[in-house]
Amino acid sequence: MLARVLGSLLVAFLVAGCAGIKIGVPTTSGAFISAAKGKVFEPMDTLDPRNAMIYVYRPANQWGYEEVQAPTFFIDSAQIFGLKSGAYSWLEVHGGRYDFYARRPLSMLFLKTIFETPLQVEGGKVYYFRYSEDQPLVLEELVADAENYVQSGPLQQVPESVALRELKNLRLDEMGLYYGGETYEEPRWAPFFTFPEKLPDDAPSVAKK
Repeated sequence: MLARVLGSLLVAFLVAGCAGIKIGVPTTSGAFISAAKGKVFEPMDTLDPRNAMIYVYRPANQWGYEEVQAPTFFIDSAQIFGLKSGAYSWLEVHGGRYDFYARRPLSMLFLKTIFETPLQVEGGKVYYFRYSEDQPLVLEELVADAENYVQSGPLQQVPESVALRELKNLRLDEMGLYYGGETYEEPRWAPFFTFPEKLPDDAPSVAKK
């Protein structure tokens, strides 16, 4: 039976590769293998004040601690981080619209999309997203305008007051990321402003060396 499953996985991987489909490799073990051991939550300043900061966190529970492989999150077609139980991470982006989703890994492949949602963010603002497959919140009990908060499967946008109350008990597991679009991304610590300076139309171009 095991050989049959492994054989099916290999065939799927080869077919996807031949079709030119972009496939990442799951890299985040579940909390059962290795619990998050980073620093407890601390708010981060954006590299550029015109960017939006997105925090994604996952409250700890027994179900999550029995997980061998953690779900992996993507923005557009870029694989950004995995999220195990009891952990959080962040994403810095320009204001705009993005495709945001998570996929469930099985060994070396992603076989299931857990949620997928369009994400519209405004530069200069901070957003909090809570991920819980078995203990979602009833947003209608927390905010009067629950319909204005993103909800997609186990992912819920939550108010800052709710997020900070839960985040204080969580730890960083994977470094956050600045994402500037499908053609460019940098580690969060990169020391630069992320918007190009606008030059006048008659400004001379800079020669490449």
